[in-house]
Amino acid sequence: MHSRPKEQREAIRNLVHLVLTRDMGTFNPDRFKDWIKDTDARFRKVGLTLHFEIRSRTVHFIIKEVRTRRIAFKFTASTHVPFEDRDVVMSVDDTSAAGH
Repeated sequence: MHSRPKEQREAIRNLVHLVLTRDMGTFNPDRFKDWIKDTDARFRKVGLTLHFEIRSRTVHFIIKEVRTRRIAFKFTASTHVPFEDRDVVMSVDDTSAAGH
């Protein structure tokens, strides 16, 4: 993490902090989808992209560099969402924007 530019470190730190302090159970599929799109848009401004996967109602986040596609950081939310991965259907436009 220390080799990353300051803007990338701050974006990752802010997301981890937000996910750790937020109850993921408060999301519904549409709100979660909008949140992912907004977060990914902020990440792209600093050269990163946000990917996610929901397995057994647990959200797994992967942050990748846009340019090299290398994984910059990955972590899992500590609380569960009340829906499955299939409930968060991303369209083709959403997929390219949100990176799922």
